[in-house]
Amino acid sequence: MKLDKKVALITGGSNGIGKAIAQRFLDEGAKVIIFDIVKPDYDVDFYEVDISNEEQIKKAFQEIKHLDIVVNNAGIYFQASIEETSKEQLDKIIDVNFKGAYLISKYALPLVKKGKGNIINISSVVGIIPDPTSPAYCSTKAALIMLTKCMAREYGIESVRVNAILPGPIDTPLLRRVLFSEELIQKYTALNPMGRIGKPEEVANVAAFLASNEASYVTGGIYSVDGGQSC
Repeated sequence: MKLDKKVALITGGSNGIGKAIAQRFLDEGAKVIIFDIVKPDYDVDFYEVDISNEEQIKKAFQEIKHLDIVVNNAGIYFQASIEETSKEQLDKIIDVNFKGAYLISKYALPLVKKGKGNIINISSVVGIIPDPTSPAYCSTKAALIMLTKCMAREYGIESVRVNAILPGPIDTPLLRRVLFSEELIQKYTALNPMGRIGKPEEVANVAAFLASNEASYVTGGIYSVDGGQSC
């Protein structure tokens, strides 16, 4: 098992990509801790944490004594043009998608450094390919890519690896809320070079590799899991 006896923290692990990563990590022998606002429907250590709330993050970390892997997965999404986006919407998406990952990393790093572990940031293909229907979301995901590179450069000397995964269209509840009809699904997949939507497990496969010792010399990397959408 690639992650035997490792301890992994995954934010937003109650459904979608986060759940798939958690289940793959469990299969690989890891102990998994979930931070989420919704309790998972599978057996795992769970802390009810809103990652936009620094006090909740700090309180949860007071109870965690060892950590090898962090997956910053939690995020929110909305569609609106720049002119249509309210300040409240902008604040919320930055607080969750970017500040949340930043703060989780901040409080996790002392533990991760002790074990010479690693951090995986779940960005998005729209962090490198603009989508005019969701400029706020695109911007937060682009910020995660630069955060990944900055942390990789800063903490490499301490044998801490930091990488990012950029999912494309993945069949999750979040995607189904946006592409709410089969017609929309077909239109979207027609634009994908592989002609299909990805599975959460396909993202989890990459996360399992990056989290493992097999990726011991891999840091600062940006890995698209998008069926070729970013080509």
